Amino acid sequence: MSHSKTALVTGGTRGIGYGIAEELASAGYDLVLGYQKNQERAQEAKGHLEGAYKVRVFLVGGTTEEEATVDAYFSCIDENFGGKLTALVHNAGGYWGGIASGKPDDNGSWFQGWEAYEYYQGMYPKCFIRLVEKAVTRMEDERGYIVTVSSPGCNNNQSPHLNYIMPGISKSSMEYLVRHYAKQLAPRRITCNVIIPGFAKTEAWDPMIERMGADRMDGFVKSYGMKRWSSPREYGGVVAFLCSEKAAFVTGVTLPVDGGFHLGK
Repeated sequence: MSHSKTALVTGGTRGIGYGIAEELASAGYDLVLGYQKNQERAQEAKGHLEGAYKVRVFLVGGTTEEEATVDAYFSCIDENFGGKLTALVHNAGGYWGGIASGKPDDNGSWFQGWEAYEYYQGMYPKCFIRLVEKAVTRMEDERGYIVTVSSPGCNNNQSPHLNYIMPGISKSSMEYLVRHYAKQLAPRRITCNVIIPGFAKTEAWDPMIERMGADRMDGFVKSYGMKRWSSPREYGGVVAFLCSEKAAFVTGVTLPVDGGFHLGK
């Protein structure tokens, strides 16, 4: 059994993904980090992680809904880590047109069309299947960890959010896949879990803050649970735990990490 540890984190150079990357690096993981197009930010992330934690970091650009990007991730792993992978974290996400749907159409429908549907299917369940099917061929038995990131309202633990129908459909499918792979991979003692973040103080929330106004948004956050924003590293700490031997008996779990948001007001 190898003593080195390698993790692939999609969307790993900013926001929650970077918080995850930093916590994994602090736990001794070498990293392959996916990013979409902000190469300057990706290089900054790489430099900080390598300098602060003395780990190896490789960057792979491209959109996760493209099969070629997934192929590039694993080419990087094969070339630089001998085809060995310990942890897979699918964190990358985005919005069709760059922002969440703001209102329904004249008929009251929130459905944004089939092109948007295919965009989200490609980014979440299709990408997750591609990632997992390739990852598990590079993982050792009893030493493999898979984590993905969903959103509130994508399972029956919370009421659905009407304006989130398009990504929500796709993330619901991904949550099913987590349970499927957890069961499939249990005999190999490879775990598969999903976290559901709450209000994370990242730039991903900037369009919503701009739309609502900062004071109104802060008031909304403070009306739930612990009444505060979270930091990316709070999610990273949970993911690092799930990608450790301490969580070797935890699999098929959907874990809210939201300061009580899922409990309602």
